[in-house]
Amino acid sequence: MFPNNYINEIRNLGISLGGDESVRVFGYANEIRENIEFVAVRKIDLQKVIEQLEDAEEERKRIIIQADGVSESLLEKNFHDLKGFFEEKRKADDRIVELKRKLSDLMAQKADIDAKFEELSPSKGMTKVYRDVHTILDRICRAFKSAREKNLRNFLDKLSEHANSYLERLNPADFHGTVNIIERANGQAKISLVSSNGDHIYDPNGALKTTMYMSILFAISDLTTLTREEDYPLIFDAPTSSFGEIKEDEFYNIIAGIKKQCIIVTKDLLEKDTLTGDCRINQGKLENLKCSVYRIEKEKPFDPLDLSTVCIKISKIKD
Repeated sequence: MFPNNYINEIRNLGISLGGDESVRVFGYANEIRENIEFVAVRKIDLQKVIEQLEDAEEERKRIIIQADGVSESLLEKNFHDLKGFFEEKRKADDRIVELKRKLSDLMAQKADIDAKFEELSPSKGMTKVYRDVHTILDRICRAFKSAREKNLRNFLDKLSEHANSYLERLNPADFHGTVNIIERANGQAKISLVSSNGDHIYDPNGALKTTMYMSILFAISDLTTLTREEDYPLIFDAPTSSFGEIKEDEFYNIIAGIKKQCIIVTKDLLEKDTLTGDCRINQGKLENLKCSVYRIEKEKPFDPLDLSTVCIKISKIKD
């Protein structure tokens, strides 16, 4: 009636699933529950990240709208440049701390060597001569270094003073800030504009930036004349291209008061003839000038496709 012996097989299977195997099988339930809880927590984290990304996207759109006329690629480039700048600054700050520590150690070593050298106290012979020579040369080096630093600081202060005088004259009744010139660690000079509260103006408008560099140029010209009694011409190429009409007049007034040769290449004196469409001299601006005026123009006709046919004509407009 019962040809198969399944009862024994079931009993053997029950024995095989007992003990350690039973513990391992029951452990699957805990592992599955832990995995489900882990996935649930990750889903919550994922939702938070998605919300942060949506907020960041809204912020990106807002910045692009506010930065009128600036492309997204340029904003991204500026961001990466700024990020790189801060990273380089961090590395430079760390490097400065390390170098200051090394300098302190070297100065301590030098002081120790100088003290041991002084303890020798030779009374005669070449050793005394060498010591005296060393002492004299050391004092001379210190004096030269001190004089160099003092002279450089005095020069930069005087250059800033002259430059700020010109900057104020080039920007009457307008904001102009103060020219600040400092020496960098590599020996180069850094020029910047600073407001009265000490904040640096990193991105001045075109006209203010141009007048800042012009002020430096005028100041250098003044100091060169005073210190070396040498003079050289000032050459400007379209210096007032970013100016308004009032600022143009101030620039030319300053030029008129400079007692040296100035050469200015500009289109300020030209205006368009409404009848012919050609460029002509603005007689009103011409009459206000007290200097010689020459007009440089291309002779007509010429072949617009052949550069060799273009000739330059120079005409004296005013003595």
